[in-house]
Amino acid sequence: MTRQMTRPFPVEPAVAAAPASAWRTWLLRAVTASRPRLAAVSLLLVAALAAGAGMLWLFGFLVEQVFEGDTTVLDSNVLILLRGHHSPLADDAAALFSFMGSEAVAILLGVLLVWFLVTRRWGAAVTLVLVTGGAQLLNDVLKTYFHRPRPAPLTDPLTHAIPGQAWSFPSGHAMVAAAFYLFLAYLTWRVLSGWLQALTTTALCVLVFLIGLARLYLGVHFLTDVVAGYCAGALWTESLILAQRLITRRRPRPPDAALPAPTAIAA
Repeated sequence: MTRQMTRPFPVEPAVAAAPASAWRTWLLRAVTASRPRLAAVSLLLVAALAAGAGMLWLFGFLVEQVFEGDTTVLDSNVLILLRGHHSPLADDAAALFSFMGSEAVAILLGVLLVWFLVTRRWGAAVTLVLVTGGAQLLNDVLKTYFHRPRPAPLTDPLTHAIPGQAWSFPSGHAMVAAAFYLFLAYLTWRVLSGWLQALTTTALCVLVFLIGLARLYLGVHFLTDVVAGYCAGALWTESLILAQRLITRRRPRPPDAALPAPTAIAA
């Protein structure tokens, strides 16, 4: 029996079941009824996938260069340059931005989760948890795998609740900050408008940059650690955003018929 639905897929398309004729009908309607929209979405996906591929390539390139020793001079020179500009004011600023990439993320995560739940933004709450928790877990795995020591002056008395965080590559602050704050930048870009939209999004991106710079200034990471952290964190967030957009994207409903109600494939 066929029923009309506002959406052709009450479950994810990947686990939907329907006759071949119904699939062909839906595909034909989707293409003919929404060509401009599909073109815009396709361009967005192509751009996002290209950006993701670029970040993945850069991360892989950095891994190869770092562990072949080709970045040693660059990493050392950057640390030496920054150490020559130490001052009490810069020390305080670096400590503040470093805090924004660690403890502040946990605090903001809790506050935002409460706000999202109160305002019934369940999707944003779940995605934020996946973005932040996933980035932290992935960073732990990568650090434990690569085992790159931190810069020489800090091979050290730093203590970590998670043993893997004692290693340097990629930077956990840079990676988690990129994932967390770039997701907030995405949300503000979608929710706000006008000058406030541009200002908030730009401020969050600048904050991510300053967090990485603070870690270099403090001498706890190499430049390549921070850049790799940016790439991995941004790629993780982009992947989750693309996944939820693809899953929840509405298809056009045919004017005369819709797909029979799909059923989830039994596990």
